[in-house]
Amino acid sequence: MKNRLIALVQKTIIAKDKDFRNHLYIFLICVGISLFIWFLIKMSDQYVTEMNMSLEYKNLPTHKLLVKADDRVQVKFRAKGGDIFSVKYLSGRKKLDVDLNKAEIKKSRYFDRYYMISSELEGKITENLSFSHSIVSVTPDTLFFDFEEIASKTVTIVPALTYNFKTQYEAYDSMSISPLDITVSGPASLLDTLTYIKTVPTTFEDLDNNLEAKVSLDLPFNDDRVQYSAREVDVFLPVEKYTESTIDLPITGISGEPGSIIRTFPETVQLTYRVALKDFNSVRPDMFTITATYNPERDNGRNFIRVNLVQSPAFIRVNRIQPDKVEFLIQKQ
Repeated sequence: MKNRLIALVQKTIIAKDKDFRNHLYIFLICVGISLFIWFLIKMSDQYVTEMNMSLEYKNLPTHKLLVKADDRVQVKFRAKGGDIFSVKYLSGRKKLDVDLNKAEIKKSRYFDRYYMISSELEGKITENLSFSHSIVSVTPDTLFFDFEEIASKTVTIVPALTYNFKTQYEAYDSMSISPLDITVSGPASLLDTLTYIKTVPTTFEDLDNNLEAKVSLDLPFNDDRVQYSAREVDVFLPVEKYTESTIDLPITGISGEPGSIIRTFPETVQLTYRVALKDFNSVRPDMFTITATYNPERDNGRNFIRVNLVQSPAFIRVNRIQPDKVEFLIQKQ
């Protein structure tokens, strides 16, 4: 058989067999036309076939989330062969949009589930197929749905941020983020234990100017069913250049014994502080209060009492007070 086929091919391509080739071409054309006519006849006949259709649900009940549902049905229908061939292999009409707002959904008597009868889809299937046909059956005969309540809660944003500064630069105030909290909506079972959300860990190096940045949140659920009111926060940290300075301040002696006053030696101390350059000229001695308090129970028999800084401007950072202890003399009034 193989040798005969090879001989036939050789005979076809040899120039002296031109008549044979012409007869062969005519024969093949006739065979092709016959097959085409046979195909058209078969395509006009009625057949029963089965086809899977995927389901896509829309218009869910208010405050409900579709957790699980049957996502396809098998449709058995009768139609012409040409229509069957077209819908199966040449078109994309294998998806049905199911409007749950219009469907007759019932709650199961025995389980916390909902269901609808598949025969309700026949009208939608007929519309989707858009050619003459008759539906034999839709399998499964019942579609089941699992819904879950949608919950919403407000959770705090916790910054996972670190930073450092160039020499002489410091934070002028505390870091702020906006928003301070966000609203998360999704399945109640997922949100039950959620109390906060962190930012993505981020480090800012060698700051010498105000920090203004957007930082993404480290979202705890990679789930399309969960919605976040924000996915990033604005971060602001004021940064200033600082310098060190000193100021001499008087000590106010306070006695814990009625009818007596305290004199200290020395009568002044030197306070060393850091201050932003922009506030350097705003520092005044009257912004500070230094006290040395004598407590009879604690300090009786001692030669020194501790110096305390009671009041100072909010925009300075105290490094040290020298001396931090002073001698004292009790004077009766």
